[in-house]
Amino acid sequence: MNERAAGFPQPQITTDQGQPPMSDIRRLLVVDDEEVICQIVDGFLSHDQWTVESARTIAQARGLLADREYSVILCDVHLEGDPLEFLAEVREQRPDAQLIMFTGDPSVDSVREALAIGAYDYMTKPCRRDELTRTVQRAFEKHLLLRRQSGLLKENEAYRTALEQMLEQRSHQLRESERRYRALFDSAVDCIFVVSVAEGAIVDANIAAAHLLGMSRPDVIGRQLSEFVGAQFDPLLAEAATSAVAEWRQDRVAVAGPSNRRRTAQVSCGRVLIDGQSCVQIVARDLTDHLELIERNELMELELLSEQRLAAIGLLASGVAHNINTPLMGIYGVAQLIKMKHPEIEDIDGVITQVDRITSIIRNLMWKSRQEQDSAYQEIDLCQLLREELRFLEADLDFKHYVDKQYSLSTDLPAIYGRYSDFSQSLMNVVRNALDAMHGRDARVLKVAAAVRDGEILISIQDSGCGISAEDRDKIFMPFFTTKLIVGSDGGPTGTGLGLSTVQKLMSPYGVRFEIESQPNQGTTFVFRIPTEINSPRRARDRAKP
Repeated sequence: MNERAAGFPQPQITTDQGQPPMSDIRRLLVVDDEEVICQIVDGFLSHDQWTVESARTIAQARGLLADREYSVILCDVHLEGDPLEFLAEVREQRPDAQLIMFTGDPSVDSVREALAIGAYDYMTKPCRRDELTRTVQRAFEKHLLLRRQSGLLKENEAYRTALEQMLEQRSHQLRESERRYRALFDSAVDCIFVVSVAEGAIVDANIAAAHLLGMSRPDVIGRQLSEFVGAQFDPLLAEAATSAVAEWRQDRVAVAGPSNRRRTAQVSCGRVLIDGQSCVQIVARDLTDHLELIERNELMELELLSEQRLAAIGLLASGVAHNINTPLMGIYGVAQLIKMKHPEIEDIDGVITQVDRITSIIRNLMWKSRQEQDSAYQEIDLCQLLREELRFLEADLDFKHYVDKQYSLSTDLPAIYGRYSDFSQSLMNVVRNALDAMHGRDARVLKVAAAVRDGEILISIQDSGCGISAEDRDKIFMPFFTTKLIVGSDGGPTGTGLGLSTVQKLMSPYGVRFEIESQPNQGTTFVFRIPTEINSPRRARDRAKP
């Protein structure tokens, strides 16, 4: 039979170009090998604004589905190409499309299997228009619900993804902000402590703060602030527990770390909230080195003043000695004349002897003055240097009368080349330290020895003084370290802590090494080990080059 001649409307094949979204389009695909069925469906549904397209085979239907979407698909159960497999494909690829199965035998197993696979409904042939319209409308409504559900799921997924991205972005920003804060916190030059008001414990500290205490940061966290500053901050913590604390400053705070490590800091504090916990932030600036520098400058000023006084006294003594020579020569000449004219006067010999002694003292004073002022390299006899310097010390009556002096100076010491003042100042600094160490002791014994051994000149200075503790022995060459009273104090030997550091600085260019043996209350032995290879001007100058 000719369907066109029978008056059936022909199916219209349309495309989705320029069409509204699929959720608003009534597009239906009829898959049936009978063209008349396709025309009937098109005729029934065209009045309800449905766009109906048709396929005669499963293969043709697959081709149409590859190019466009359909809200509802009507498929005959009895087609070549396995309609059930086609149904399964549609369910997987177009989960929102609704399939209605056509069958002429509603009792067949294939219909039941189709429903099990996911077909929306089935209809028997022939079908009434109202039944077809109603079934297709319900299928379309389910399609719309699925599309909306899919859209909501997609919106929800997009919203969730956006939230996750925003959260990740915020988390990244927070981590970056925390990293920058931690970097600034840790690299701050000033020491920063965060202390819990309720517990008085350190809840955070930067690297500078840990360094101030001489500890590692993990060891500082959790410790009580009072362990390091005592009760100095108790009023501040008590005030912070009851009210908001304005900025609190203190110029000098004593800080004591482990091993009695003591520092001085300038502190400013303020109340902060961290994770809801009331804390006090303490910013401390370590002033210890600054204060030590000020103290050292004061000591150096005192040392310079002392040196200036000594220089002035030395210059005056040299002038006095020079001026004494002339009247002394007159006295000596008159005494010689009296002895010639009156040899019977025996006491005149005593006068001449005392004049000789005075002349010797003046000569020694003037010789030492010239040597100290001469900065040129010269041949030095260390034995003569020691004798002259020790003899010069006898101007100190306490040294002359109350110190047991035991000298053992070898006469075969080789001459060395250097600056006289370098060696005289170094040796006398050690001798004066030995005399200061014996101050106030019952037995004061000074032993000075010089000898040659294994290519070295050994000069040993030994005293019976108070000795040096093991803790202080490694510090004696440090500038400004001293166990004596500060210069300007009364009641005992004073010092600036520059004596032995000067010795080390002056002797290092000559390759001199030092040995120190000491026990508290048992005295000290200080040994200069001077290499004999500095026996020429060239070698001495080469060694003295920086």
